[in-house]
Amino acid sequence: MTPSERIAKCVRDTLSAVVLIEIWVDESGGADQAICHDMKARSAIERQLLIISEAAVRLNKLDPTAAGRLMPNVDWPGIRGIGNFIRHTYDNLDTSILVDVVRNRLPELREACERALRRLDAD
Repeated sequence: MTPSERIAKCVRDTLSAVVLIEIWVDESGGADQAICHDMKARSAIERQLLIISEAAVRLNKLDPTAAGRLMPNVDWPGIRGIGNFIRHTYDNLDTSILVDVVRNRLPELREACERALRRLDAD
């Protein structure tokens, strides 16, 4: 796999995780409901956020400038950090942070990933 293909895989993995989270949020009746009242959805959402975080870490290791070039308006340090936040505070997560991420950050991330994949496919 070429470096460009590995970068595209990280972006596709991120996009797939975002789409799954959106499905579970919709099925549960919204971000608050999914995260605060539906433990199965919350667990699944947390797992996908961990995948998003790990994909961002891998992308950074592959090419520290790739994410910023492909998706310049994304909070990459925050995305990489959400994994540590979930892992280290699993027993006392501030659900308002998760709700904010799902509601306000993931739609932007989805759009950025879709644009990046179009650019990568065109190259």
